[in-house]
Amino acid sequence: MDTPNTIPTVAVVMAGGRGTRFWPRSRNARPKQFLAIVGEETLLHQTVRRLDGHVSPDHIFVVTTEDLAAETRRMLPELPPENVIVEPEGRNTAPCLALALVEIEKKYPRAVMAVLSADHWIGDRELFLEDLDTAVAHAAGKRELVTFGIKPTYPETGYGYIESEGQGPVFKVKAFREKPPADVALQYLESGRHYWNAGMFVWTLADLRAGLRAHAPEVLAPLDAWVQSGAQPEALAAAYAQLPKVAIDVALMERAETVAVVPTRFRWSDVGSWPAAIEFQKADGDGNVSQGQTLLLDTRNSAFFGGKRLIAASGVEDLIVVDAEDALLICHRDKAQSVKQIVERLKAEGREDLL
Repeated sequence: MDTPNTIPTVAVVMAGGRGTRFWPRSRNARPKQFLAIVGEETLLHQTVRRLDGHVSPDHIFVVTTEDLAAETRRMLPELPPENVIVEPEGRNTAPCLALALVEIEKKYPRAVMAVLSADHWIGDRELFLEDLDTAVAHAAGKRELVTFGIKPTYPETGYGYIESEGQGPVFKVKAFREKPPADVALQYLESGRHYWNAGMFVWTLADLRAGLRAHAPEVLAPLDAWVQSGAQPEALAAAYAQLPKVAIDVALMERAETVAVVPTRFRWSDVGSWPAAIEFQKADGDGNVSQGQTLLLDTRNSAFFGGKRLIAASGVEDLIVVDAEDALLICHRDKAQSVKQIVERLKAEGREDLL
């Protein structure tokens, strides 16, 4: 997909996350984006396939970490191997996108960049592509940084919000709002002017460069110096170590003078935890969700993600059970966010075999 004035469009898929809330299925070597959590394909495959016929494979780039690069290339043979951009280490989304910028500038310096996450679910593909086209046209024509706003369906306290103003298919961003308490989230839901911040963006490479140079030069300068010195792969780690660990929202979007938001029409989920995955499964008459072999007696409102073994349950409710070959997770549905703490405890105890 190119814009009407023949500016090429590239897609950058951020795929370096770990998805620790999906332990014990998600591991260091096989993180969330490598799993088929929703549907038959992995989330990474779904993200790239969603662009089929709209962005050519040679214009799709995936940014991931060194330990995941080989598997990413194996899973996406349709992409040129060099289009998998390798971070020496994960340092949040601002360094990730700054690295993508300096790499893609070498081939497509005039391009518009669409930034997507490898581990989100998006329904209504055609609506997604139409909204993407709207954002690309605005970024190329108006030369503004563009983000996507998801219309909230309930007062979520775990997401950041975008406050908008104006009318039309593209609004002006009035402010970015932090994750709110429940009463404020309800106000945001009722206002009609607030959207969930999904962390997807569109901008020209030139405007991303100008924005980082103005608001976060510490993210860009070491990479520019690396490029100017010859961009030797073995020197990237030293340059990368100088970069702050900071999100692109904080480094750039919240500081930029003019930011636009496209209110999306497609269905979206960040599939952020096991309860989110449950929402995509069909429940039985007792509210239970089952994958794999299960035998359930007097069991209600529980979810069982089985492996090779039969899971039998009797007289329980509101549980999540996830079976892996070397670990079994059992938690209350209301405590699913604590899975991340389990992973942190295992790391502190040196249990690398389970991470």
